[in-house]
This record gives sequence, C-alpha cells and structure tokens, in this order.
Amino acid sequence: MIGYAIVVAAGRGRRMGGETPKQYLDLGGATILQRTLEAVSAAGDVRGVVLVVPHGDVVYCKDEIVDKAALAKVRRVVAGGPSRQESVAHGLAAIEKLGETPDVVAIHDGVRPFVDPAIVDKALRTALHFGGALAASPVVETIKEVTDDGFVRCTPDRRCLFRAHTPQAFAWFTLLDAYRRAANDDFTGAVDDCQLVERVGGRIIIVDDGDHNTKITTPTDLVFARALWKDLHGK
Repeated sequence: MIGYAIVVAAGRGRRMGGETPKQYLDLGGATILQRTLEAVSAAGDVRGVVLVVPHGDVVYCKDEIVDKAALAKVRRVVAGGPSRQESVAHGLAAIEKLGETPDVVAIHDGVRPFVDPAIVDKALRTALHFGGALAASPVVETIKEVTDDGFVRCTPDRRCLFRAHTPQAFAWFTLLDAYRRAANDDFTGAVDDCQLVERVGGRIIIVDDGDHNTKITTPTDLVFARALWKDLHGK
C-alpha cells in the first residue's frame, strides 16, 4: 500500500487572535505545525507528506520547520488557496506532480498535533478497504436541533452523532473524483473532505480517535494543549 498525507495549515487563525498564525505558536519547544508533522510522519503507512501553507510562508516553512527538524517524509511544501477546499486541491495536485500514484491519501489539520500515528495508519488502511475513513469521537453532550429563530425543534439521538476530526482518509481516485466533480459543479461550500465524497455517493467509515486528537483554534484550546503536552511529554 502506498499512503500519502496532506497536512493543511494554510489558514491565518483569526479566532486565536494575535499576529502569529496559530500553526506557528509554541508547543513544547517547537511550533504546533512541527509537532503535527512529526506525528503524521511517524505513521508507518505514510510514505510521503505534502504540506500546504499560506502563500507567503512556503520558504519559511520549508527552511525553518521542515528542513531544520529533518522531516524527511515531507516531499513538498506548497501554497494553499483562499479556502480549505482549494488548499486541499493544491495538495492533491502536488502529489500528482510527484509522479507516484498513491493508493490512499489522508488529509489532516495542521493544528491537530496530538493525533496518534496509529490512528493515521488505521484511517489509511480502513480507506483502502472501504473507500473512506473519518477519525471522529462520539458526542457525549445532549444535542438540540433548533429553528432559524432559536426554538428547539428536536433532540437527536446522540448515539448516532460523532464529532468529525482529521485525519480523513480516502482511496486516491475516490477523493480525486470527488474534487473534480465539485469543481465541475462549481460546488465550493464543503466544510470538510468527507462532504465532497458524501455528495458523490462515497462510503465513509468512522475510526474512533479517542480523547486527545484536539484542534487548537482558540486561546483556551492553546492553554489546554500546552498543559496536555506537558502532561504527556514532561515539557
């Protein structure tokens, strides 16, 4: 099996505040992005990684993060687009240019540094068998569906509800087809890669990723992430 990963870190993190994009903030003595790349690179089924970053950050990320940390599996650092969907499309195009057709590809958020490499491997292997795999965790709170004017409409059964995370892994041609059909249909509103595969009838299986695969988006997330990193790694 040939597995690749696309790590998407092309956003500017407005919800975090401050001048430094969230992916470059410190986590245990390195950037959050470096920690994420280290985790994804540690997955045994990942042969190569494409990193997608903001347009003006390609050289910085290659020189100051990828090369300095000797992240040998990172094959390309490319500029993203104005949306996540376009950034992933740039990552897919970069893999095509490498000249090696993967069997499966995993898409992972650049600010999910706590992902277990074993989960990345499991997602890739599951996608190879079923076509698609989604790292997710069960919803534990009671969820309410509401109307546009704020009234409760119903209470969904939370046994059927999961919080969607990354990695989201797919058979290579399944994901390529979903992206090409979205482009042909001028569909640009996808919230994640699964939605693009869903809209063309793809099958996606849940991979439970536990409690630690959190996304660092807000200042509160960063406080908890640093505390968790210290607890797990002692620094």
